[in-house]
Amino acid sequence: MSVNQKPEKLYIQTFRQIRGYITSKQLQPGDQLPTEQALCAELGVSRNVLREAIKSMELMGMVSASPGRGTVIQPFNLDFIMQNVLFFRVGEDDQRVREMFDIRRMLEMSYMRQAFYALTKDDVILLRRLAGNIRQEFEKTGWFTAADREFHMSLFRPLGNTILNSLLDAIWMVDEDFQLELKRSHLESSVRKHEAIVEALEQYDFFAFAKAMEAHFSSGKYTMAQTYEEY
Repeated sequence: MSVNQKPEKLYIQTFRQIRGYITSKQLQPGDQLPTEQALCAELGVSRNVLREAIKSMELMGMVSASPGRGTVIQPFNLDFIMQNVLFFRVGEDDQRVREMFDIRRMLEMSYMRQAFYALTKDDVILLRRLAGNIRQEFEKTGWFTAADREFHMSLFRPLGNTILNSLLDAIWMVDEDFQLELKRSHLESSVRKHEAIVEALEQYDFFAFAKAMEAHFSSGKYTMAQTYEEY
């Protein structure tokens, strides 16, 4: 350990030990961990440290602990982990949130060709309906965050890439409540941009689709500019 490196907190060490215990014993979702007393003896830690480590695992969705039932291992859930990590790491830090937007832009632009050829006629029909929802919500309330999120998730869901879906969904959770009033005045042209994406898909024109996607991500929101202006 370097001179400037802080020692790892004891509960984090215990977290790692419990994770190692689960792996070495090949425990599966639904299996129970040993009692507090047994785990404290196994790991050589106090009950307070153990409880802090278990609480951290609960926050990560790895286990579920309840009085009288013990601590039960939960199924792996990447969505839960991604969302919690981004929520706690990013918070209201403008620079980090904008970095998330840039990552989303890069991901969608990188995967758009695969998405174009993976989408079925039924998928395109759904996207047309979602584009309609975006317009209706905008005309009714001036917002369309939920419809926008479902539009983009539906665009890439046919790829069946769970890691991509989880990361995009986590970024959307960061985006939902971020600087809403600053976005408001620039949303009208964004409605049309979503419709242009669907029109290109309906025509099965990849070059028009790529152009529409590029136009969608050319706004200040995705270019690290200090504005949400649509270009």
